[in-house]
Amino acid sequence: MPLFFNPLEAAAHRLSIVPPMFDYFGALGLHAIIAAARTGIFDALSERPRTGGELATDLGLDPRRTEALLRALTGLGYLRARGGRYRLARTARLWLTTGSPTSLVAALEFWERTACVIWPRLEEAIRDGSPPTPFYALLESDPALARSFHAWTAALAGRQAAATARAVPVPRDAGHVLDVGGGHGLFSVELLRRHPGLRATVVDLPHGLESAADHPRLTLRPASFLEDDLGHGYDVVLLFNIVHGLSDEETARLFPRLAAALNPGGTIVVGDQFGDSLMPGRASRALLHLLDLNYLAAVGGRVRTFREVAALLRTAGFRRIRHRRPLGSPATELAVARTPTHPPPPRT
Repeated sequence: MPLFFNPLEAAAHRLSIVPPMFDYFGALGLHAIIAAARTGIFDALSERPRTGGELATDLGLDPRRTEALLRALTGLGYLRARGGRYRLARTARLWLTTGSPTSLVAALEFWERTACVIWPRLEEAIRDGSPPTPFYALLESDPALARSFHAWTAALAGRQAAATARAVPVPRDAGHVLDVGGGHGLFSVELLRRHPGLRATVVDLPHGLESAADHPRLTLRPASFLEDDLGHGYDVVLLFNIVHGLSDEETARLFPRLAAALNPGGTIVVGDQFGDSLMPGRASRALLHLLDLNYLAAVGGRVRTFREVAALLRTAGFRRIRHRRPLGSPATELAVARTPTHPPPPRT
């Protein structure tokens, strides 16, 4: 939430003069923004500032509760108030209106289900060591949740794809990209825009491809990248925001298959969060640890360090492993590696 302590409030929390209530209030804030999005408040305010009474009348809402919600959203930093009228703060306009290219509105069901269904079972997962319901199996069985999850990943990718594509080293004579688990296809589309000679294939489960981007040189192939044949003859492999959702066994099986799918001298780019990266502050580090816990509890995955990813790449036969941090893509760092220019001789 775009809410920041002043020095007095920060001191009160740092000295534990007040209880740690913001952990609780953060959950309440999630439900407040979900209610505002679903009732149309954010979209209505994107048109023009309005009073609480005007919003209640226009949207058919209860006036008293609407005013209480607007005050809460103003306190959280999503709205601004002046002269009895409310307007959107930049955060709400950017992320919480349906007309924004980076809108998270379609992803709110995923947020809600994660916070209200998956995380309440955290104690159970910690006790027995396994997710109560495998997340990707849950997506297969719940189309509405799958759509919301993919809307969330697409919104993040839409914000980062251009900066990330600039950091992807594409070999000069490259012709074909394999986007593994790329669903929305946005990272591939940015590469295609930058490199007119490229074509790309996105391999993902059918529900992941339902809202994929459209491009004349983009091919969508419904398949499981863990089980089905990936093909061969690729020059670049993208593996973005996949590794954190895989177990150690799945990752160890996948990387050699990706190496085999690449031409000699081909490039693999693994995009993810890395646990050993430098963070700008304590809050960023705390969010990374929460992500790690979320991946572990929800999908049986985890945040890996760059060193761990580099070791997996090296074991699979990749060389020239580098770490890149694209400017403008704070949530995704890159591990870049190459297959050998000449394949190793067969063992005798």
